[in-house]
Amino acid sequence: MGANDLLEIGTLLKIILWIEVVVYLGIGIFEILDSFSDEKPWNLRNGKVNSYLAMREVVSYKMHAAVCFLLGFIALNGLIEGSITRFELELIFLSLALIMMLLWMVALPGRLGFIVIFLTKPETSLQIVMFIFFADLIRPWVLYLCIFLNLWGLVVYFIQTRKKSIYPYDYSTVRQDALDAGLEVSKVEAMDKAAGYPK
Repeated sequence: MGANDLLEIGTLLKIILWIEVVVYLGIGIFEILDSFSDEKPWNLRNGKVNSYLAMREVVSYKMHAAVCFLLGFIALNGLIEGSITRFELELIFLSLALIMMLLWMVALPGRLGFIVIFLTKPETSLQIVMFIFFADLIRPWVLYLCIFLNLWGLVVYFIQTRKKSIYPYDYSTVRQDALDAGLEVSKVEAMDKAAGYPK
């Protein structure tokens, strides 16, 4: 079983690839071109843009754009070619695992965390479907690497996030920190609604 073996694209895989093109390539293109929007409030200090915080924001935002763009591009190429190599499928597996690792690391408390990970992030469902239906098509060491990345995200969540990053680990902590960071009140209120936080 080689990395360059061509795999036939069946109906289910074609649906997944189209989802990745629409969602990830769409997000990637938008975020790559989105360079002139208003400065984020949490990058402002003393009434002006803090250059260090702004640069960190740009790097984070564009890195997200790059991962999304590459994931969508691989899917688009498979649809155009009518087939996908084992290595391309493995890259899709790895990209989803890397995104999921991040989601596990920053899982929010309570209902909001469940909503974010399982209802608003398509990579969760896509990874589950990929593991169930296509895990046998990738090389075992790549599959083990994907499992490790997910587990590493959970390790960081239990050791770091719950005990240090969000402490005490409660929605009220996240809410207050968001307000302190300058998140718009309308967005905090949207978070409150999703979290079931009392008014």
